[in-house]
Order: sequence, then structure tokens, then C-alpha cells
Amino acid sequence: MKDNQKLLDLIDKAGKGSIEAAEEITVGYYKGTLGEKNIAKAKKWASYAAKHGSIVCREILEQIQ
Repeated sequence: MKDNQKLLDLIDKAGKGSIEAAEEITVGYYKGTLGEKNIAKAKKWASYAAKHGSIVCREILEQIQ
């Protein structure tokens, strides 16, 4: 439940423009630290953050593809 609330808070922040939150969501889905690993969701959030300048998310996208 704690991870679920953290994820919801991060999604809220990312929705308000926080690229750092989008990065954390990406890493959470990619590594499974926010619940189960979900590569499709990691790719979605990584694409968003990478378009807004996230180097971390660009690197994850390269590893996914």
C-alpha cells in the first residue's frame, strides 16, 4: 500500500510537469521498485521524460529497445 501511495504521488507530480517524478516512475517500473516490473509502462514514462530532457530516461529507452 505504501508503494501504491508513493506511485500515485509521483504520477500527480509528473502530471504537473515534474520530470524528476517521471524519471522515478520510469525507474520504478523498469526495476520493479514500485511494485511489479512493467516494461511497457516504463517505456511510456521514459518516452515522456526523455522528450523533456531526461538523460536517465533516454538511457533506459536505449536498453529497452
